[in-house]
Amino acid sequence: MKKADSLGGTNRRNWHVRTVAEIIGAVILLSGGAAAASAVAAPSAKGTTIHACENNKSGVLSVLRKAGGTCPKGTKPLSWNTTGPRGPAGTTALFGKNTNEAKAGSGGQTCTIGEVIITAGKTAAAGTLPADGQLLSISSNTVLFSLIGTEYGGNGTTTFRLPNLKKSAPNGLTYSICATSGIFP
Repeated sequence: MKKADSLGGTNRRNWHVRTVAEIIGAVILLSGGAAAASAVAAPSAKGTTIHACENNKSGVLSVLRKAGGTCPKGTKPLSWNTTGPRGPAGTTALFGKNTNEAKAGSGGQTCTIGEVIITAGKTAAAGTLPADGQLLSISSNTVLFSLIGTEYGGNGTTTFRLPNLKKSAPNGLTYSICATSGIFP
């Protein structure tokens, strides 16, 4: 008795889908290597296309070694593109330019120590420091050090480092961290 037949109705269909998905995943992983790619894939205008045959009864997938190969009786041909369609351009041009130019805070509302704030002006909120990766003295910033420790660097004895969020900030804005005069969380 075949494994698929012993599973019955709905489970058989799920087994089939799972088996096909596992094989596709394995083929995609293998197609990353040059030898495997040349054995199972043929270049196309849109990327690498993999050709296979799916058994009509069991769902077993057999990868064809050459594009244009024929599937045996009782199977149907399948093909898929490993590269996929090109996605949207993304957000690379929206972040990381002219950022973190605001000076340390000197006015505004009270913040919560450790809070990350984004600022559009030339001066950040009161009690804040730009999140630019600067090294701070533990003895001068004990409260902030108790919250972030050496997560972003520093020696942990005399210094610790703020996170560097310059490349994460939208263009022209500044991320700052409530550091000196705020509410302890």
